[in-house]
Amino acid sequence: MTVDVTEDRRNSFPLADQELLATLRLPLLATVHMAPEDPRYADLQRNVLAKLERAMPNVSVTLAGPRQGFSSGSSDESYGEVEYVYSNRSDISRSTSPREILPLVYALAGVSPPSPTPGGEYPGYPLVASAEVALFWFFGGLPLLIVLCWWWTRRSPSIDRSLVHEGGPS
Repeated sequence: MTVDVTEDRRNSFPLADQELLATLRLPLLATVHMAPEDPRYADLQRNVLAKLERAMPNVSVTLAGPRQGFSSGSSDESYGEVEYVYSNRSDISRSTSPREILPLVYALAGVSPPSPTPGGEYPGYPLVASAEVALFWFFGGLPLLIVLCWWWTRRSPSIDRSLVHEGGPS
């Protein structure tokens, strides 16, 4: 079992999807008809397949594309397709987006997609925070600190008169 500890959960599906996918116990077989060097395969692997392998207990991915290069596979009409098999059902997609593939997997499993949880998505940057404390600091505390430091460095030094020898040189 792996845990995604990134702040934006970029290595995982949304939490509602993660929980539902974890309940799907039958094997999911994904057959990818692409070459390993195809950029679409890299997108599919990063955005969907790796996350599915992390979320579901039993996922098997097979690369069935041509090994010589993705330019030679352009004449094959199944090139670019990904076949998903769950239970006795199968479906084919050319998409590399989880927004299209997750509903396909849910349909194969015979479950309805989870409803999105409010606040479950990463809000992103910039961080929206209250600036009231900063306003007090920049217009009150910091100027006061600067004036106090200036006053401290400009005042005349106090001399301990007991250490000063009166009478001048002997």
